[in-house]
Amino acid sequence: MRKNTFIKIVLFLSVLGFITSLYLVKNHYEGSQQGSFCDFNTFTSCSIVNTSIYSELFNVPVALLGALWFLFLFVFAIKSNKKPDLYFRFIFVWSVLGALFVFYMIAAEIILKTICPLCTFLHIIIFLVLGMSYFMISNAKKPNKKEFEKELKKNLVHIIVIFILPFILFNIYFQKENKDYTEFAKCLTDKNLLMYGSFRCGSCAKQREMFGDSFKYVVEIECHPQGENPQTERCLKMNIERTPTWILEKDGKEISRYVGFASAEKLGQMSGCDLTLIKEI
Repeated sequence: MRKNTFIKIVLFLSVLGFITSLYLVKNHYEGSQQGSFCDFNTFTSCSIVNTSIYSELFNVPVALLGALWFLFLFVFAIKSNKKPDLYFRFIFVWSVLGALFVFYMIAAEIILKTICPLCTFLHIIIFLVLGMSYFMISNAKKPNKKEFEKELKKNLVHIIVIFILPFILFNIYFQKENKDYTEFAKCLTDKNLLMYGSFRCGSCAKQREMFGDSFKYVVEIECHPQGENPQTERCLKMNIERTPTWILEKDGKEISRYVGFASAEKLGQMSGCDLTLIKEI
C-alpha cells in the first residue's frame, strides 16, 4: 500500500468514526426517549448498550471518549504527510490502545446480551486501522530516536490534557446535586404512578440513580423475563414497548403515560405531587 493512499484512508475513517461517535453521544442522552435507527430488537440495539451502566466511565460518556480518540487519529494522519515513518508508528500504537478499549465494549455487550451495530462499526474501523498501520510500519524506516522521543512527549501532553478535561467537567462542573426524594417518591406511589422498567435498561438505572435510596418507595414493575420478580404478562397487557415507561393508573385504568427517563418536574406534573417534597441535603 502506498503512503499517500494509507493516509487518505485513515483520514476518511477517522472522520467517519468521529461523526458516528458524536451521533452515539447524542443517542446516549436521547436514546431512552427517541431511540435510534439501529434499534432493531432487544438483542440488536444501539440505545440499550449506549444508555446502559457501561456507557459511561466516571460519569463521562464512552462515546465522547471515542470521538476524542478519532480526533487524535485524524491529527496523527495529518502529521503523517510530513513525517510518515514517525507518525505511522503513532497511529499503530494509538490503534492498539483503541483495540484494547474495544474489548471493554464487547464485554459490556456480552453482559447485556445486546449488540450495538454502530459500536461494532467503530470496532471494525479501529481494527482495520490497526492492521493497515502494522503493515505500513513493517515496511517503513525506523525514525530518529531523539525526534521520536520529542514528538512522543509533545503528543502525550496534548492527549492527557484533552482526555482529562471531560472528566473534570463531568465530575466537578456538572456535579449532581444531592437531594432527598423520599417524600416525593412516597407521593408518587400514593398517586399510583408506576414505573415499568427492566434490569437491562440503562435509562432505568439512571432513573433509579436520580432517586437514590429513595427509589425503594417507588413501585417498579419488572418487564424483563430474566429480571427479579418479572411481570411480563402485565407489561404485555399494558403495551410496554420501551423502558422506563411511567404510567398513572386509577381503578386499574390508565390515565396517562410517559416513555423514557422522566425528570422530577415531569413526574410531578403527571402525579400532582409538589416538587417542594424534594429536600436539599
